[in-house]
Amino acid sequence: MSTGYDPFFLGEKHEVPLPLLIGKTAQDALHNGKVYDFTHFSIVMNQRRKCAIYSAACVDESRMVQIPRDNKSWHFDPRIGEENQAGHEYYAQNDFDKGHLTRRKDVCWGDRREAEKANYDSFCYANIALQYHHFNTGIWNCLEDWVLDGLENEKKMLVFTGPICKEEDEEYCGVHGEPGCQIKIPFGFWKCVFFTVRQKLTSLSFVIRQRPDRLHDSCEYERLETYQVPLAVITKETELLFMHSLYEANPLYFWKRLSPAAGPINIPEQHRIQQPSDIVFGRLFNLLAGIG
Repeated sequence: MSTGYDPFFLGEKHEVPLPLLIGKTAQDALHNGKVYDFTHFSIVMNQRRKCAIYSAACVDESRMVQIPRDNKSWHFDPRIGEENQAGHEYYAQNDFDKGHLTRRKDVCWGDRREAEKANYDSFCYANIALQYHHFNTGIWNCLEDWVLDGLENEKKMLVFTGPICKEEDEEYCGVHGEPGCQIKIPFGFWKCVFFTVRQKLTSLSFVIRQRPDRLHDSCEYERLETYQVPLAVITKETELLFMHSLYEANPLYFWKRLSPAAGPINIPEQHRIQQPSDIVFGRLFNLLAGIG
C-alpha cells in the first residue's frame, strides 16, 4: 500500500522535496522535524503548539474513491504521542471546527482498502487545527477544486498546507483548561499547490487570515479575504524553506520579470481570490484560457 508524501509524485523530472525548517519553526519542531507518514500524506509537528507545522499530500483526482464521512474516526497517532496533539477537549462547547489540514477527500484514492485507510488517517488530531466554523466551510475549502477544474488533463497535485502562527496569537486551553497549555488559535493558514501544465511544473500559493479585525469606528468586522501570493511569502510567514526552483515556478514571481516586449504587467505581491477565474495560473496559461 502506498504511504506518505512522495516528492516524485508528479514525475522524475518534477521533484518537489519537503521544505527545510528554519528559525523558530525549526526550534519548535517535534523530534527535530521528524516526518510522520500517513496514507498519501505526511506531517511535521510543532511540539510547542501541539499542531502540525505543515501537512503535505499527494492527490490523484483520476483515482478518487467515494468514502462516506462518519465523524467517528477521530484519533491520536501513537507515534507522535497524545501529549503532542490537541484533542477533542479543545473543540468542545465552542465555535471551533476540527479543521482538516490535508483534506479528507484529497487522499481518498487508490484501491478501496487504500482509500479507506487514507480516510481514517486524515482524522488524526495531528492533521487537525482550530478553525472558526465560517472559515472552515468557506472559500478556503474550494481552492483545490478550483485549481483542478482549471487544469486541462493533468489531475495530479501536491498540496502543502499549515497554520500561520504568531507569538501574539490567543492561547486557548479548552473550556475547562488551565492557562499555560501553549495551544493557540492560528492567525491564519497557508496552502501551496504544485502541478504540471504541458510538462512544466507550476506552484500556486495562498494565504488567508482567519482572525477577523474590527474596522475603525465601526461595529463591523473586516472580511476574511483569501490571497494568492508568491511562494516567498509562505517562507516569510512560516520559516519553511522550499527548493529554490519552486519559487521560480510560481506565476506571481514570473509575471514581474517578463521581457519589455510582453508589455507592462503589474501583479501585486498579493492577489485577492474570490472566484475560480481570479486564480493566476501563469500568463500563457491564462491567456489561452481567456482568464487574463
